[in-house]
Amino acid sequence: AKTWVGKTIYSSDQKNMGEVVSFQRDSSGKVTEMQADIGGFLGFGETRVRVPANQFKLDGEKVVLNLNQEQVKALPKVAK
Repeated sequence: AKTWVGKTIYSSDQKNMGEVVSFQRDSSGKVTEMQADIGGFLGFGETRVRVPANQFKLDGEKVVLNLNQEQVKALPKVAK
């Protein structure tokens, strides 16, 4: 999962939403959620959100969400 930190995240409607910040795992090592910085420009004005494991997939060199742009904006916020 560490190799995916910094990868670009796309919504289901192929909009660039931001980038991967970290992954959370359970005691068995299974990924339970991803934290991502979305929005903003050149690192300013970003919002950190939680994405449940069932809402994203790794696709080549990018992460694709099972959510459209509006749904991504409604994800739970995380304090940085």
